Amino acid sequence: MLIVVALVAISCKEEEIVSNPNEETVETVKKHEGKPMLHFDRVEELQSFIKERVASETDYLEEAKVFSERGTYNPLLLVYNLDQREAEALGVEEKSIPTVASNDDMLLLMLNENGEIGIEDKIYRIDGEFVYTYTASSGSGDINNFIEQYQSGKLKIRRGETLEFSKSLTVFMHENTQENEEFVTKSQTNYQYFSSNYRMKARQFDGFWGFYSSIGASTKVEERKKFLWWSWWKTAKTDNRLEYDMAFEVRSTPGFPPVNFVTSASGSRYCNCNNAQRTFAWSVGFPWAPERYIPLEGQSRHWAHWYTTNPNTVSVTLQY
Repeated sequence: MLIVVALVAISCKEEEIVSNPNEETVETVKKHEGKPMLHFDRVEELQSFIKERVASETDYLEEAKVFSERGTYNPLLLVYNLDQREAEALGVEEKSIPTVASNDDMLLLMLNENGEIGIEDKIYRIDGEFVYTYTASSGSGDINNFIEQYQSGKLKIRRGETLEFSKSLTVFMHENTQENEEFVTKSQTNYQYFSSNYRMKARQFDGFWGFYSSIGASTKVEERKKFLWWSWWKTAKTDNRLEYDMAFEVRSTPGFPPVNFVTSASGSRYCNCNNAQRTFAWSVGFPWAPERYIPLEGQSRHWAHWYTTNPNTVSVTLQY
């Protein structure tokens, strides 16, 4: 059994990425309960989808817009950057938008507006504290039953644990959180303000989501949008810069041969883009990604420019 799992588990570090212009990404879109999503018949196809975009430094938000405009599917990354009128035009209801506590735009690009992605005969859905895995043929009905029992205290599950709730539904309570993200702490977020309406968001991220894990850093600018008495922050395209030099630990996940070693990543990215993101390492697998990543030490340096404000440049250095 372990051999079978290992055959569909893939990890990739920054220095191992090789771009092949002849490589063709295999991606299909299927509808589930009325919402189109990315679906990959084999985990190798998902690996190619990620690898091509990381290697080419794709602007994930721009690609998310293209997917939506073509009617392919509505990536969660795009949904998180819609205003109320744009969401209504796409038929997205605010109350139905899932909560995915990740600043990795690659993950948010892969997920549809319900937080779903299909891999082989399973559908993964991320929402709140949980990653749900269920068979496409059985649907997601058991999720509501699980939530009712969990909220009523009839069943218990702790962070990092997996629960076989039924024959068709498995629930993983992840350990990813955005708590205290206003502070400069390990793998957290810091905001630097140009003005009351524009700010730079500097982020060090890492996360393990069962089928996918990653570690990296990013720089983006957000603009405050207002409508009547509501306001929200929306990503704005501008000149962003990122430099990084850090060490992290690579740990194997349960079911895979024990691996535990320290590696490092250093480099930079400068771009006129929605987000200057660099992924240091990532891993995908079915049903489980083989690696997870723990930041240890180092730093990331973030700059951004918004030329109509004073100051028009802000920066911050985040220590791991």
